[in-house]
Amino acid sequence: MSTKIIGNQIDATTRAIMEALQVTEQINLPNLNQTQITALGTPAYGTLVYNSTEDMAQIYKQDAAQGVPGWTDVGGGGPSVGENSIIRTNGPTIGENLTIGPSANGGVEFTNGFSGGPITIANGYTVTVENGANWVILGGDDMSIMEVGEIIVGDIASTGFLHYSETKESITYLTSSGNITHDFENNNTIWVTKTGGGNWTLSLNNVPTDSAGYGFTTIIEDAGGNGIPSSLNINGTAAPINWVGGSSPSHSGGEVCVVSFAIIKKTQTGTTTTYTVLGSGANYS
Repeated sequence: MSTKIIGNQIDATTRAIMEALQVTEQINLPNLNQTQITALGTPAYGTLVYNSTEDMAQIYKQDAAQGVPGWTDVGGGGPSVGENSIIRTNGPTIGENLTIGPSANGGVEFTNGFSGGPITIANGYTVTVENGANWVILGGDDMSIMEVGEIIVGDIASTGFLHYSETKESITYLTSSGNITHDFENNNTIWVTKTGGGNWTLSLNNVPTDSAGYGFTTIIEDAGGNGIPSSLNINGTAAPINWVGGSSPSHSGGEVCVVSFAIIKKTQTGTTTTYTVLGSGANYS
């Protein structure tokens, strides 16, 4: 099917169906403000307009952001200042839910991201960084500030001071009368409702092997059974525990016993990692 355009006349039932178009002057896109564009609803994919509010040509795409249909700027690149976009810029506040990473956005080009700081994540919004993805906030010592409502990440590494007003720690809740196996990547605190038995073995999998120290806490509730994790396996290998005072604590005389471990990577021989484990415990009524 084809359509002929004569002068500035076009059939009223057809916007435009073109197999080829040769332009000798210019193409003028529909000039619409943001309210008018929003009122278009869900036009055909490939629809082009000039957004007078954003001062930008925009196209309606099937995947505008994180797999969701919508309008996106033609050409992209983001805001800039100066000739040839010599300075790239970004705003100071994030006011939407965002995910950084290839899975949510459909391509490896979304694995690494960066922004100029300081940045504030507005209240009620979340920035999620997928495992294996990275988000870098650029800035000097007086600029490297990010005010956060909520950010979800796989790991955070801080080589300087980490200043916080409060923390919320995730806990895995378990019920057992015997030994327990736990994935270190799924929280470093467990609450064990002990329904029977005595002392038990705690096996931790996926403990990192880089040269660093890690903390792990077990909270044992007496629910018909007591006993502490008196022996520890790390990544399938038994790790001796060095207890405060030279002997392991006992879970007696209290409803709850808290046992904490400091796990320190000591040596690496081939594929074998050796950890030094320091343990302590206390009972609470």
